[in-house]
Amino acid sequence: MQRYQILIEYLGTNFKGWQIQKRGSTVQGIIQEKISKLLKQKITLIGSGRTDAGVHAIAQSAHFDCKKKISDTLKFTKSINHFLNDKDIAIIKITKRNIKFHARFSAKKRIYKYII
Repeated sequence: MQRYQILIEYLGTNFKGWQIQKRGSTVQGIIQEKISKLLKQKITLIGSGRTDAGVHAIAQSAHFDCKKKISDTLKFTKSINHFLNDKDIAIIKITKRNIKFHARFSAKKRIYKYII
């Protein structure tokens, strides 16, 4: 099993937040669907945290496990971004990680910026 970390940025205006919900489009749901389709296997995307509806993110961390090794992470990033292009979501970077890495529990810091 291979574990990969992705850094994500998105405009949350049209989303019901990060976490998959029964109704409405979510960031986790869209990315998970597109990566699963690209890898031809079901993956589960684990985020470092959750955002509410309408919230934007810069460099949010998440991880997923897959059976096969992604040999060219730059090519994979470009491919996944092609499918996310019209969704206001972009994968900034993908990194192979140790299986012990966890996007939520391995985070060293989180930065929040509130603009009112």
